[in-house]
Amino acid sequence: MEKTCGEDELTLTVTRLNSESKRRKICKSLEKYKADSAGILRSLQEHLDTLETDIEKKSLEVETKENKLQGLTLKLGKIQKQIKVAEIESGDKEKELDLLKNQIKSEENQLQVLSLNLGKIQKQIEQQTNVVEAKAREIKAIEIEAGGKRKELDLLRNQITAEEMALIELKKLVQNTQRELELKKKELRQTSSVFVKNEQQPVAAETEQFSGDPLMRYEISSVSLGHHEVSNVLRAKPDPGRYVLNLVEGEVKDAHRKKESGLRELLVENLVVFIEELAEIKGWDQAQLQLKATQVATIWKRLISIEAPRSSLEALAFLLFIVAYGLKSLINEEETALLVTSVSHYKQGPKLFHSLGLELKIPDYVLGLINNRHYIPAVRLVCLFKLTDFQPQTLLMKEVIDLKRSALEKAENKDVGRLRAIVELAADYKLDIDLPADLIAKLMFHKENSTPPVLHCAVEAPSPSANGGSSGSRVGLQVPKRETEPFVIPLKNGRF
Repeated sequence: MEKTCGEDELTLTVTRLNSESKRRKICKSLEKYKADSAGILRSLQEHLDTLETDIEKKSLEVETKENKLQGLTLKLGKIQKQIKVAEIESGDKEKELDLLKNQIKSEENQLQVLSLNLGKIQKQIEQQTNVVEAKAREIKAIEIEAGGKRKELDLLRNQITAEEMALIELKKLVQNTQRELELKKKELRQTSSVFVKNEQQPVAAETEQFSGDPLMRYEISSVSLGHHEVSNVLRAKPDPGRYVLNLVEGEVKDAHRKKESGLRELLVENLVVFIEELAEIKGWDQAQLQLKATQVATIWKRLISIEAPRSSLEALAFLLFIVAYGLKSLINEEETALLVTSVSHYKQGPKLFHSLGLELKIPDYVLGLINNRHYIPAVRLVCLFKLTDFQPQTLLMKEVIDLKRSALEKAENKDVGRLRAIVELAADYKLDIDLPADLIAKLMFHKENSTPPVLHCAVEAPSPSANGGSSGSRVGLQVPKRETEPFVIPLKNGRF
C-alpha cells in the first residue's frame, strides 16, 4: 500500500515536472510571439502613420486640383459663350457677305450694260461725227453753188414780180366766180331741203333706238369712249342691262355672220367700258335677261376660241360679260383657267379671280407669274389678296431692274407703259420702291420725242346756215391707238 502511494506521488511529481517544462516552453513561445507581434504592430503603426501623411498630402493636392478645375470650368464657360457669340457674328457676316455678293453681281451686270451702251454711244458719236463732216463738205459745196444761184435768184425775182401782177388779175376773176357759185349753192340747198323732208320719215323708223343718244352719233367701233360719258348714257336708260346686251348682241352676231375670228380691238375696248359701267349700276333685272345673254355668250364663246384666244382684251370683255349677267356656269374649270391666264395683266384681272371663285388657287398662279418674270400682275394679285408668302416691293424692284435693262438697250413705247404701270401700282398699294432717275429721264425723253399712232375719223356735224338750211362741216378726231401685249402662262392640262 505504501509502495503504491509512493509510486503515485512519483508519478504526480513527474507529471508536474513535465507540465512545468511544457508551460515554460509555451511561455517562451508566447513571449517570442508577443515580441514578434509587437514588432509587426510597430511596423504597421509606422506604415499607417506614413499612409496618413500621404493621405493628407493627397487631400491637399486634390483640393488644389479641384480649385484649378473650378477655375478652368469658369474659363471654359466664358470661352463657350464667346464661341456662341462668334458663331452668331459669323452667321451675320455670312449673310452680309451674301448680300454684298448679290450687290456686286447686280453692279457687275449694270456695269456690263453700261459698257455695252457706252460702246454703242461711242459708235453713234463716230457716225454722227462722220455725218457732220460730210455735211460740212456739202455746205462748202453749197456755198460755192450759192454764188451762182444768186444771179439766178435775181432773174427769178423779176419773173415773180411779173407773175404777181398776173395773179392780182386772176384773183379778181376768182372772186367773181365765187359770187356766182354762192348763188348756185343757195338754189341747190332749196332743192335738197325738199328732198330731205320726203326721206326723213323712213329713216327715222330705223334710227329710233339711237335717237337722243349723243354717243350714237359716232360709230362705237370707230371712236374710243370714256367711262364718264358711257356712265351718263347708261344711267339715263330705263333698262341699262338690256341696252348693253342689245349692243353686245348686235356686234357679236354681226361678226358671226361675217365669219370673222373676233371683234375689232377698238370695239372691244368700248364694250369693256360699257360692261364695267353696267356692273356699277344697281337695280337692273339680271335674271330676266339671262336666257338671251346665254345665247349671245354661246356665240361669242365660239368666236374667241378659248383654247388660244386671239385677243386677250376680247377674253377680258367676254369674262366681264358672263360675270355681269351671271353666266359663270357657261364655262368649265379648264376653260376658266385658259381665259384668266390671258387677262391677269389687266387691272380688272384680280377682280375676276374673286368673281370666278379662284381665290384658293391664287398662290400657285402668282408663283407661275413670277417664274415667267411677269412681276406686275404678280404684285397686283399679291397686294389684292394680301398674300404674306411674297414680298411685293422685292417683286416690283425686279420689274424695275428688267425695265432698266430693256430701256437702256433701246427704249420703246411699251417701256413707257411699263413705267406707268409700276408707278400706278406703287401708288395704289403704297409700296416703297426706288426708281432710278436716269431711267425716268430716258423714258420721259423717249415719250416726248415719239409720236403715238393715231386713228383718224371724220364726223358730219350739222350747222345752221344764214337761210335756214344746213351745211356739213367735217370734224377730224384723233384717238391714240392703245396697244396691249398679252401673255399666257402654260398650264398642265389647262388647269392651275
